[in-house]
Amino acid sequence: MVILFELMMGTGIAGRDAISFSINSLNCAPTLAAQLAQNASLNASLLVDRWRRRPTTSYLFTGKDADELDLESIYALSVNSLLGLCSVEPKLREFEDDLFSEQAKETDRTLLTKERIAELDEKIEEILWALGPYLMEPPTAKILEWLIRRFR
Repeated sequence: MVILFELMMGTGIAGRDAISFSINSLNCAPTLAAQLAQNASLNASLLVDRWRRRPTTSYLFTGKDADELDLESIYALSVNSLLGLCSVEPKLREFEDDLFSEQAKETDRTLLTKERIAELDEKIEEILWALGPYLMEPPTAKILEWLIRRFR
């Protein structure tokens, strides 16, 4: 593989001097490429400019509101809602570390191993069962919004 660099120098269009050179790929490039490909997120398409991607679908919010709220905002809403529901149902505290921690906020499901995905699915199923009796409560809707957006 050859990488081509062009360095354009000068101030005006007519006064530009172009310097081109090439560098042969290093022996480590194939392994680096393999590592990058392995860790590439399948969610990369979601990281593009907000105006060029399709509108966000939401369980709780409609249209423009759903698109304007970022994941950090949804996270804050869900954590506050979880804390409120924990005062009524203390069993929900067991999900804080796995589904509502700073680490969970950074979790990309597409990069997890099959074993870790199975563990995550199990935790999500457990919290859904625990939330069942409170499904009509507004805090539960905010928690569900977080679970849907973050863990799909």
